[in-house]
Amino acid sequence: MQAIAVRSFRAPPELIELPKPVAGPGELLVRVGAAGVNPYDAKIAEGILASVMPHRFPLVLGVDGAGTVEAVGPGVTRFDSGDRVFGQFLHAPVGTGTYCEYTTVPQSNAVARIPSRTEAVEAAAIPTAGMTALHALDTLGLARGQTLLVIGASGGVGSFAVQLAASRGLRVIALTRAASSDYVRSLGATEVMARDEPDAVERIRRSHPDGVDGLLDLASSSAAFPAYAALVRSGGIAGTTVHAAPDEAPPGAGTRTRNIDLTPSAALLDRIGTEVAAGRVRVPVRAVRPLADAPQVLTRIRGGGAEGKTVLTIGAGAGRDGPGDAGRDA
Repeated sequence: MQAIAVRSFRAPPELIELPKPVAGPGELLVRVGAAGVNPYDAKIAEGILASVMPHRFPLVLGVDGAGTVEAVGPGVTRFDSGDRVFGQFLHAPVGTGTYCEYTTVPQSNAVARIPSRTEAVEAAAIPTAGMTALHALDTLGLARGQTLLVIGASGGVGSFAVQLAASRGLRVIALTRAASSDYVRSLGATEVMARDEPDAVERIRRSHPDGVDGLLDLASSSAAFPAYAALVRSGGIAGTTVHAAPDEAPPGAGTRTRNIDLTPSAALLDRIGTEVAAGRVRVPVRAVRPLADAPQVLTRIRGGGAEGKTVLTIGAGAGRDGPGDAGRDA
């Protein structure tokens, strides 16, 4: 089978031929139709998990995927052959990824059946970004009518978070690149400000002198985070998915701060899938590329600034019902 893999940490990703895997006990063999691309995929290739989990080489990249169960191993009870599934496929040993024609995944992973009327391309874009956004909003716990400031609103997680927040009745202030303003507004942001202008923090402070109720920061460094957290009213909450919050709040601070970590689960994946199936969230696929283009795609997204999600198509099982711009950047 064809796969995109690295032969060692920090080696360049390449298209190679590998044997078709076999489902072991408790595992699914999935014919992959599409793989969602995450910046974390490149970090795995660089060895970010080297001290945390065992690895195998050649290391097939890719965490998120969608496809069809071709076979099940002994002891599998949640799925049958022929089921259309999507999810987060990362497990030990790292290296059995989704940038390939076939892969295996334990049924205990965050894997679920693809939502109705959703094609593989859309489904592959959902798992990590969608679950992260949903978990982050659960953690912040804001109520209808409250105000949420989202930093980095145009990326994969941000695209889901803005929509989910708007569907909960929150007033969303989105800070993003000026070039992405119209895109983020289309997701449901009430107010959009350009992050690449030097007075962004002061402009938000002037427009919201009493402070915002919550902050979801998806992009800032630990040096930049405090300035955004200071925009949150006393008693509000500031969360970050990139571990930019200090371990302890400064003495006297009236704002709660949280570093938000995702624990993937099938239940959480089912919840975001339900939002998609109900039409409350549209999957933000902004670019679709063939598997062979994965090395160039990883180089592009490593630099940041990409809108929404990029998805790799694999074989003939990656049909989609989305807008007619597949195959080009939006």
